Amino acid sequence: MGSRVHLPWTVVNRAEVFAGGPVQSVAVEHVRLPDGTELFDYYQIRLADFVVVYAETDDSKILVLRQYKHGARRVCLTFPAGAVMEGESPLDAARRELLEETGYVSDRWVSYGSYVTNANQHCNTAYLFRAAACRKVSEPTAPDVENPELLVLPEVELVHPENFARIGLASHAALLAIATHPHLRAGAAL
Repeated sequence: MGSRVHLPWTVVNRAEVFAGGPVQSVAVEHVRLPDGTELFDYYQIRLADFVVVYAETDDSKILVLRQYKHGARRVCLTFPAGAVMEGESPLDAARRELLEETGYVSDRWVSYGSYVTNANQHCNTAYLFRAAACRKVSEPTAPDVENPELLVLPEVELVHPENFARIGLASHAALLAIATHPHLRAGAAL
């Protein structure tokens, strides 16, 4: 690796230009780079942080939702996921979303870390989790406009290239890659 020093940028001024619906804010920032260069129109977008859960049953099947995602403009295979509510920890949000969207719970959780979804505009942070030994305790309870269909698939079927291509969402594809990678799948036990 190189030895170049990378310093943070300085925000000289920030002005919010829009907020509404799921968009917490769109702001324009005046930023100063470490070399003195100034950018007067560096846009930042803030959306709610969210969780994505790789949920595995006792018999090593994976809980997946098939649903239309309007942002992707197509039917996707997704994992249980949703926004982190104000005052809620990412792990509590993951537990809530798993139960609401699938009717399953887990006592064995692993964190795969948190990742900003857009390196330049920020947007939001995705918190990736694995829930092992999931067990069904109820029917799904989340009222969801996407009308998801719950699938319980063997991991080998989920990682098949045809199904992997159906995911369509970067954070979900990243979670699948991490959760099935032999060097990464252990994560950090919670």
